[in-house]
Amino acid sequence: MIIDIDVINELKEIMEDDFDELISIFISDGQVQIDNLKKAIDSSNVDDARRIAHTLKGSSANLGVLDLSETCKQLEHKAAEGSLENANELLEKIISFFNETKKILENNF
Repeated sequence: MIIDIDVINELKEIMEDDFDELISIFISDGQVQIDNLKKAIDSSNVDDARRIAHTLKGSSANLGVLDLSETCKQLEHKAAEGSLENANELLEKIISFFNETKKILENNF
């Protein structure tokens, strides 16, 4: 499931006028996090990769973006074990889920 609509609707109800800003921040910050994650992976920096994946995992989970959160969790765990094996494959999934999420959020909320 790309996005849990129930979570989105609950946030929209709770945040009211601030909901649009939340979505905007998630999209802009998410892109920065992904760019930094790519740099960390490219430079084999497991500590930065773990930290960034953890941050992106949390923000995605809070917004109900479950597939993105789960993939970030997988990368975070690999990096915590000191390995970036298959990190580029996970990064490609993260980018794909993020882009799909971005499109859904921009077109529907």
